[in-house]
Amino acid sequence: MNRLVRDVLMHAPVIAPSATGEYVYDLLSEDEDLLVVAVVEDRKPVGLISRDRFFLKMADRHGRALYGRRPISFLMSKSPLIVESCKPVEELNALIARDCPSALMEGFIITREGDYAGVGTALELFRLMSRESTERNHKLSALAEQLGRARIEALAASKAKSDFLATMSHEIRTPLNGVLGITQLLMAGQLDAEQADMIRVIDDSGQILLRLLNDILDLSKIEAGKMDLDTAVFDPCQLASDTQTLWSARAGEKALDFSIDVQAPEDARYEGDVVRLKQVLFNLIGNAIKFTDEGLVDVRIALHAIGRRRSVLRVDVHDTGCGVSEAARADLFTAFTQANSEATRTHGGSGLGLTISKRLVELMGGTIGMRSREPQGSTFWFEVPLRRVLETPVPAKAGNAPVQTGTEAAGLRVLVAEDNPINQTVARGFLKLRGLKPSFVENGQQAVEAVQAQDFDLVLMDMEMPVLDGLDATRQIRRLPGPAGRTPIIALTANAVHGSAQRCLEAGMNAYVSKPIDQTALFAAIDACLAPTSAAPESVASDAA
Repeated sequence: MNRLVRDVLMHAPVIAPSATGEYVYDLLSEDEDLLVVAVVEDRKPVGLISRDRFFLKMADRHGRALYGRRPISFLMSKSPLIVESCKPVEELNALIARDCPSALMEGFIITREGDYAGVGTALELFRLMSRESTERNHKLSALAEQLGRARIEALAASKAKSDFLATMSHEIRTPLNGVLGITQLLMAGQLDAEQADMIRVIDDSGQILLRLLNDILDLSKIEAGKMDLDTAVFDPCQLASDTQTLWSARAGEKALDFSIDVQAPEDARYEGDVVRLKQVLFNLIGNAIKFTDEGLVDVRIALHAIGRRRSVLRVDVHDTGCGVSEAARADLFTAFTQANSEATRTHGGSGLGLTISKRLVELMGGTIGMRSREPQGSTFWFEVPLRRVLETPVPAKAGNAPVQTGTEAAGLRVLVAEDNPINQTVARGFLKLRGLKPSFVENGQQAVEAVQAQDFDLVLMDMEMPVLDGLDATRQIRRLPGPAGRTPIIALTANAVHGSAQRCLEAGMNAYVSKPIDQTALFAAIDACLAPTSAAPESVASDAA
């Protein structure tokens, strides 16, 4: 007897895309046998929530806080397997085995003439096939076992890749810290025009390597599902002002007209990850300037209300550059893909920027796209939903201004725990710009002993050192009695992978500055830690993780 898909149909709770993660959490917790939940809008299925994947997300670091109150559209599978109820089960099995093996673990949606009818799971398939044919049941069991092994192998491969990237990131950042750090120190000195040009070439080359390294790490974090969004209140007008300040000079170097138009009320405030929004915006502007030899780059930022507390941020970046051919557009947002090989040789680039931008925009629940007419220029755009803050923000209290510079700083006692001679040289040079003469130790144990023996105003602590690493050394210092246990500690580390900053703060450090060290970020962290109102520990970090 030929079975149809409707024979494995199960009735499961139906929720709207606007339902919160907290509601689904309660739904799954109350029914331990509930494997999948269907997301339906206007009788049409739009997504599927797998019990296992949902609880894995919620169990991740801060998962409950991140996803509990968000619409379930952030967590659901947006492209589940959808089959008509009249399809033969044999065809369904072939479809799963050939095109969608994940449906065995996540379930699938059953429709009747296009409308939602119910869900199916691997469990129901197994039961049906057991009744109909022992042989078929054995085949499906073997397939499930293969999928399990493949999943384990994929997880192992993913971990190996993450470990490799973490190691390579640390090893590459250490010499880059020497290159970019010494370059910054040379720029602060007296140089003639030719020397200044050569130093700028070194700095530009080092910055390109650093951007490539950060792009690879970002892409790895996104693919591993470890990219967290940091939501905060921001002002879109300030975002536009920061963008104008940063990119006007770059556009001016190529004699391009650069303008930004923002359409938002002056007092409007929104909640979003402004760091990631800037990353996407700056990437699109950087590409526009890079591939435009004459003419203009025009940026338009607008907020469109879609409810009392919800708005959509729309950004358009238009240029008069070389444009993108129709053949290249399909793969434009694919990793390591460039639209034009000749343009790539001329302007450089890894082909990762647009891929990362697309993943970040989608992570924020938005969309990204482009339109172009070769060779008349291009317009890249993205839209991201934001929550409008209706309350007037409380003005920040005055304080935390830069402190103790020049001769005033000369009396500060600074301990640097760093085992790498190159990094010691860079740290010594930066601190010399502040009139400081630091003391150096080469491992965490020596740092603890030094803080016990002498009074220091500040400790700069590397994370990875022999004998005792920076995290354990910090924990031991925090357990010391009296003022020694409250000594401000700033992490200076080449660990820029996911969670590094959080681990430093949890260990008791006051701030985190990643290598290669940027002197502005370092001095800002020092000023914040030594300000009279500063409390330990406090996150005033420059976090590249």
